[in-house]
Amino acid sequence: MQSMDQFGQRLYLSGIGSDVTEADLRELIYKYTHHQPNKVDRVDLNTALPAYLISFPPLEDGVMQEMARRIDGIYWHEHQIDVHVI
Repeated sequence: MQSMDQFGQRLYLSGIGSDVTEADLRELIYKYTHHQPNKVDRVDLNTALPAYLISFPPLEDGVMQEMARRIDGIYWHEHQIDVHVI
């Protein structure tokens, strides 16, 4: 179970092609948000479009929502990215 201090400090990205590397994803996130993630965890490993849980260091209120807004809906590597703050 995640503690409440981690709530709102992660992004859940889905619609990522299975050929995308962690380095590719980190580059995309930095390009659109200017923030480096602490941790990138791939979930749904056995699917054609795995999802990722992206963790960040503590950020000011509203920053995660803005980051999600900037990435959500981007068409990248032939797939549209869906982003949620969790």
